[in-house]
Amino acid sequence: MPDGLFGLEYTRGDRKSYRFFALEADRGTMPIERSNDRQTSYLGKIAAYREIIARQIHKAHWGIPNLLVLTVTTSELRMAEILRQLEDQTAGSAGFLFKTISEGAVATPRPSLLTEAWERAGHAPLGIAAPG
Repeated sequence: MPDGLFGLEYTRGDRKSYRFFALEADRGTMPIERSNDRQTSYLGKIAAYREIIARQIHKAHWGIPNLLVLTVTTSELRMAEILRQLEDQTAGSAGFLFKTISEGAVATPRPSLLTEAWERAGHAPLGIAAPG
């Protein structure tokens, strides 16, 4: 279950489109990976999302047509390591977006999360403020 789930509506002329997002707030308390697959890890969480998207469970369970996963973490080093390992394991994943903010800013609204591009493993950064 994501920490948050939301959608954005985009309008171009009289045409509307939508993107839906699962939000993960990563405070670095879960290891990025573990040698035992039965223990929780951040890459294990990403693998679960990959399965949800591949099997289109988001459509059946939440009734949404698409899903991108946003991870906000509090450490540049941790984000870089997650991106590196994700790229190594999957040759990149366009649907997983990452951004860091300071620990003290986690509970404060951050418009930049909508206006600035998000990092992706193996793909160019992606802004979510406009349709893709």
